[in-house]
Amino acid sequence: MQQFSIKRTKFGRIGVFLGGHSKERPISLKSGHAVYEALKRTNQNVVLIDTANGFREKLKEKTIDIAFLALHGSGGEDGSIQKILNRYRIPYTGSGPEASKTAFDKELTKQVLKRNSIPTPAYEIINRQNWRRVICYWKPPYVVKPVCEGSSIGIFFVEGKNSYFNKFKIGINHYGRLMIERKIEGREFTVGILGNSALPVIELKPKRKFYDYKAKYTKGLTNYLVPAPITDQLKSRLQKIALKTHRALKLEGFSRIDFKIDAQNNPYVLEANSIPGFTETSLVPKAAKCVGLSFDDLCLYLLNQARLKKRKL
Repeated sequence: MQQFSIKRTKFGRIGVFLGGHSKERPISLKSGHAVYEALKRTNQNVVLIDTANGFREKLKEKTIDIAFLALHGSGGEDGSIQKILNRYRIPYTGSGPEASKTAFDKELTKQVLKRNSIPTPAYEIINRQNWRRVICYWKPPYVVKPVCEGSSIGIFFVEGKNSYFNKFKIGINHYGRLMIERKIEGREFTVGILGNSALPVIELKPKRKFYDYKAKYTKGLTNYLVPAPITDQLKSRLQKIALKTHRALKLEGFSRIDFKIDAQNNPYVLEANSIPGFTETSLVPKAAKCVGLSFDDLCLYLLNQARLKKRKL
């Protein structure tokens, strides 16, 4: 396990970017406010910047020196805000534009996973032209997901052959593209990446049918086992695959890699999150706490990583 160096220095004026227009806005607001409070506790000069209310003037006027990105969904995890910050030469936490775009787009992620021989469930992309034909030969059970969406928004499961036509029709009309993915029956895990190190494995035990939006963000609907009660061999395997995924996608600073494990303990990468949830009870902070890194120090660590990135801008 990497030793995390925490420099309690001043970063100038820190802009915590939050909110935005995506469907994950409520979660982003929670993440952003949690980060803001943590940085205030460490006596930093910090300001909240809601990207839904316009923010380019602040960048033009150079009123911030560094950005902490707490944006989730489109406008934050898809690389667009990263491109803008690069243009103004403002360092920021997390990954660059291209890596963010790749991780946010499930089809692009799958292509990277396959090129790098990283295990992931079989899949197919459907669109307005081919969806009726494709769903005729896919055998249930499988999962249907929007290609570019987070927090389990828009996901549904196909368990049999009837009553799903309207769900497909609504999903295609709304998103344009959907991913069909083979359903893996088994336990669910996640591994946070911080710097060049994999954090302790967390097992997720939702009380609902699956780890959906409500299970993620409603207190008491999911049990989190930190660290996961698994063998050292499986723990090491998950951490190695998570690091390989992080590097294959060219992610930076931090990320979170989600897994399903089948009955034979075979791991499958479901997706990578380039800006995972960031409240004190979110998954990456939970794992960081397990190795002695407080939420406040975690925020400072990511800002230190962002400041190093300034040399590359």
